[in-house]
Amino acid sequence: MWWLRVVCVSFALLATATTRAQEPVVTCRSCNSVGTFPCSKHGKDLGLEADPMVRRCSVAIECKVCGGALKVDCRQCRRPDVEAALAERQGLLREWLERQRVAVDDAVGHRTLVHLETTHCDLVCGIKPLMVGKVKFDTHQLAHLYGQRIEELRERFRTAFELTDDELPGRLRVYMFRDGKEHGVIGPRETGMGTAGSIGLKQMGPEFVYSMWQDPRSLADDEQLHRNIVHNVTHLLLSQMLPMRWIGNRSHGWLDEGIAHWFEDQVTGRCLNYCFEEVLVIPGSGWKNGKWRTPVRVMVDEGTLPSFAALSTKNTDQLTFEEHAASFAYVDFLLTTQGGAKFRDLVRAAKQGQATRDALQTIYQWNPLTIEAPFQAWVRATYPPPGR
Repeated sequence: MWWLRVVCVSFALLATATTRAQEPVVTCRSCNSVGTFPCSKHGKDLGLEADPMVRRCSVAIECKVCGGALKVDCRQCRRPDVEAALAERQGLLREWLERQRVAVDDAVGHRTLVHLETTHCDLVCGIKPLMVGKVKFDTHQLAHLYGQRIEELRERFRTAFELTDDELPGRLRVYMFRDGKEHGVIGPRETGMGTAGSIGLKQMGPEFVYSMWQDPRSLADDEQLHRNIVHNVTHLLLSQMLPMRWIGNRSHGWLDEGIAHWFEDQVTGRCLNYCFEEVLVIPGSGWKNGKWRTPVRVMVDEGTLPSFAALSTKNTDQLTFEEHAASFAYVDFLLTTQGGAKFRDLVRAAKQGQATRDALQTIYQWNPLTIEAPFQAWVRATYPPPGR
């Protein structure tokens, strides 16, 4: 009878399932059934490569054992799915590195540059070994250090202006070369600008690129190099911030340079970078040794500080040294006393074509004349006078 056959089949299936459930699970004692081991050939650098922000690193990819996957197959057990995924990963990494080598290394004549891809930045590094504090970092370690620093700067920027991650779309591309010849080849190609002996070149939209070389006269150590990267990458972030636009040539030089100086000061404690190299040939280009709060206080006390009305209509390349310092101080004042959200809205208004005087009135209820009294009172209360 049909119902009897159904019962028999049901008992047979139940018996099979019970038997399978009782079968012992075989575990690979070598890899604990994961199917892979961490690659042992990276030594102390494995921590650099395993950082969650690191997506790809040329030094890791050139490992003859793991090919950049940071894992090797377990020979004691069979995991076809794991083996296939590992092989696919290694193939994709090799293809990526070859594209990088052809595009950059072959253009400069040698395949020794370190290529690093982090969460938000594509970094090419050829910087010679440097002392970082009391430890000497080689080029590979410097690439990871500066990749981390750029990611930290981006997060600091995002937090200061109370932005969502989506409001800084796209990727940063940074080239750090050890000599001017390499920068002279890649910089103009990537930014569309000529070098003319320039230390650094930027493209601030639609792609966000900074190319520089380590001029020993001005970037001899890690502190100077770090400060340069902070200043110039801040310009990229400011231009990248929605709506994407560079405002330094739209009568908003005080914002363009003031913000870059502010982050330079926040991260490194000094402001020593200027974006137009013509400024650097003028005597006093290391104005007040980059420490600007006391000189700004002196100008306020003496009544010689540039007026905000004049300052707020200039382009970046029109600013004097005193106006660079004043721009930094006004940004410092607005961010410190009024918060990042309002300042973000001021920057957005400037990017949308509003004059500073109109945006200032709408957001802060000040105009270029009335902002000076509260600003100067704040400077007197917070910026140290000479001798302190």
